[in-house]
Amino acid sequence: MLVTGSSTLAMHEIDIIDETFDRDRTTTYELSIQVSLNGFSYAVKDTVRNTFIALFNTDWKGYSIDCVNYRDFLNRLIEAKPWLTKEFKKIIVAFNLPYYTLIPADFFDPTNSKSILDQVHSIPECFELGHTELNNLLMVIVYAAPHEFINEWKRLHSKTLFIHSLKSFVHIPYNYSSKPYLQIDVDHQYVNIAIHSNGQLLVANSYTCKTPTDIVYYSNAISKAMFEDIDHIHVNLTGDGELMVGLPEEMGKYFNFVSHQAEFYKPVFFSYKLLRFRTEYFRLFNLGVTCE
Repeated sequence: MLVTGSSTLAMHEIDIIDETFDRDRTTTYELSIQVSLNGFSYAVKDTVRNTFIALFNTDWKGYSIDCVNYRDFLNRLIEAKPWLTKEFKKIIVAFNLPYYTLIPADFFDPTNSKSILDQVHSIPECFELGHTELNNLLMVIVYAAPHEFINEWKRLHSKTLFIHSLKSFVHIPYNYSSKPYLQIDVDHQYVNIAIHSNGQLLVANSYTCKTPTDIVYYSNAISKAMFEDIDHIHVNLTGDGELMVGLPEEMGKYFNFVSHQAEFYKPVFFSYKLLRFRTEYFRLFNLGVTCE
């Protein structure tokens, strides 16, 4: 068993801005935002240098995601960081939420989205439906996201691209395109699992887990349902939260190749202060290159 990668980082408030950040050059910057059950994050990439130069993370201050006053939240954020209202080269807002399902592109009909999603999830009140196309996989993600957040952010940036963050998760790096590849991303007790083989997505789903053993159980069960022999599967772990503690070692008891590192779809670079957050915020950092 081979385990490689970084150590686990606990969730905490983050507000890092590299010294090269220039508030008058935002038109050359890409702003990636992630909204999750646990909080709000953003990353800023200098597109000239292909380098991330800012990272921010905060929680919902004790509120559940369907009870947050998003107008107040964004007003306070803008008051502290007025440059967020400026023009950016690109803005992506991704919802890292469990209310989603995958549909083959040939069978996707927007008028049936709600009835399909209702079959697998109880959609919170005040959430609206959206969809994200996975053109390379011939699939569509149908998802639900907070209506108030979308409206309030559109008041600031009307041309924002809204997607589900699964898009950044299921785009695998080219060097794994022909190998069985099991991805696990942890966001505290919310876990996403996806399996690829020969460049094709075989399965993707989300689970609520209470212990690392739960993650091992789901991963093992899904792998054995897809393959007779799981000895050659490469497992890669990303994300953060208490369930990441000891998870690489637990997974290594059942899989021969386990890594804990950020495998980006295309090369990106990081300022020195952001380097250690690459794995923890993999889905956030991977957004830009998967939405090109």
